[in-house]
Amino acid sequence: MTGSPARPGRSMIDNGDKTMIRPVSITRYERLYLASFVIGLIVSAMSWGPRRAMVAATPMLAKIGWILPTFEVAGIVITLTLWYFTVRAPSGVARWVVIVLAALSAIGVAISLVQLATGHAVPSATLGLSIVASVVYIGAALQLLKPDAKLWFDQAGRGHAA
Repeated sequence: MTGSPARPGRSMIDNGDKTMIRPVSITRYERLYLASFVIGLIVSAMSWGPRRAMVAATPMLAKIGWILPTFEVAGIVITLTLWYFTVRAPSGVARWVVIVLAALSAIGVAISLVQLATGHAVPSATLGLSIVASVVYIGAALQLLKPDAKLWFDQAGRGHAA
């Protein structure tokens, strides 16, 4: 970071020879995105045993017991990569990947709520936290649709200061 201090609620990012001040919507996005990530990690820890039992009960998957931890690590790497390329090194592609994943997440939340309402899902802390993580993620992605966020990504792509 270079230049003068950012205003409260804002931070700065160096984009080559220019410094851009991170808009409020990007700061909010980062906080919500990381909160969703942490909640997701908690959900993964809570559901690790049942998921591991499902893998062990499936003969084909039982032979490749490494698959569950590998997918978990891959999910963490993808999540942190998207965070980096939306907040630290703004990329329009990463922005739209997050938005599309949020739309898919909204569909998943709707399905979960319908299943709960019709008795096809058992209410649990894991399911509740999973829905909370998704709602927080959707809230984060909505921040990326705000005008100041669009300007952030547009200017980062052109290498101009905000």
